[in-house]
Amino acid sequence: MTLITYLTRVHFADGVLEEALHSEMDRNAKRRPIIIADPLELTGAVAERFFGSFPIRCIAQSCEDVPARTTEIAAQSIAQTYREQDCDLLIAFGSNRAMDLAKAARIAIAHDEPIAHLSSEEGGAYRIGDNLPDLYAIPGILGFASAISHYTRVRLTAGGQVLLSSNKLIPTVTICDPTLTLGASAEDTACAAAGILARGIDAYLAPGYNPPADGLALDALVRVRENIDLVLRRDDLPARREMMAGGLNSSLSLQKGLCVVHAICNAIASVSKRPTDPSTLGGIVIPELVRYYSATANGRVEPIRASLGLREKGCVADALDCFLDHLPLPHRLRDVDVSVSDLSAAAEIAASDRAILNGARSLSAGDIQAILSAVH
Repeated sequence: MTLITYLTRVHFADGVLEEALHSEMDRNAKRRPIIIADPLELTGAVAERFFGSFPIRCIAQSCEDVPARTTEIAAQSIAQTYREQDCDLLIAFGSNRAMDLAKAARIAIAHDEPIAHLSSEEGGAYRIGDNLPDLYAIPGILGFASAISHYTRVRLTAGGQVLLSSNKLIPTVTICDPTLTLGASAEDTACAAAGILARGIDAYLAPGYNPPADGLALDALVRVRENIDLVLRRDDLPARREMMAGGLNSSLSLQKGLCVVHAICNAIASVSKRPTDPSTLGGIVIPELVRYYSATANGRVEPIRASLGLREKGCVADALDCFLDHLPLPHRLRDVDVSVSDLSAAAEIAASDRAILNGARSLSAGDIQAILSAVH
């Protein structure tokens, strides 16, 4: 069985790319896609597999101008091409940022009004229509977080940023093929693992009652713990498969809502002078966030300890620090060029984010700044 239907259609199997992409496009009569991908994602044998999957008489457009953070200008540019070329499908391949851009482009294609008017801050989730173009998401090693999520953040042309959030933004189809992650660097693999851990832990500790999401979050932690050392040593396909499954499950666990680590990492990225993957930032922040929750988590950190195989009886946050320390990643904010002077601005941005309310303990701007200072 290679098809899972949970929120959306998910194909998951080794080497499933060709069969799944061809069958989905063919059954839905899609022949004019726009492909959104970073320039280096679709090269060599992967490109041959991808383009060879298209049905006959298929005419594809490409967008390789994918900004580090989704912008209104980029989304509107894709929307213009979509209309001018009479396209009928968006395909986001590879990275989270390609998928986030594709989600914003769906809004720009379906709605004439400014993107800001459809933001969560403006109550836009209730006004996003049912006429969004289809989006097929095909994640690579750094595409787990957005491959099945319901949100994207957009930098506005007029300045500032907004959150677009609606279940209608979840990709129509997600194709998870672990063979696409073979050959990924140790740094990218570690970055993906850090993101899985940060999302899974924070989603599990979020106060909402959602047993399936809690189970998915803890399962994601187990898969990382059991496979990360192996995939860092060698390109083992079964271990890659388990890591992708962990990524999928941690993303599904966000049905409890966007979490505190998301708000904080987005705020850091907003003030940082160096583009840094949010998953890396999540790995830096999550131990200190768990430490801040402390007793307020009402014993819920113990299942996290068990899932990560942390046998020591000491503080779970300390053990989590040790677990992450062996990954080939930056471990302090100063390692990614975030300065001390940036922390106050990041804390204020995070404190104004709706997601900050979805934590096991309330956080003020001062609390967030103290967390950031501790990991600087």
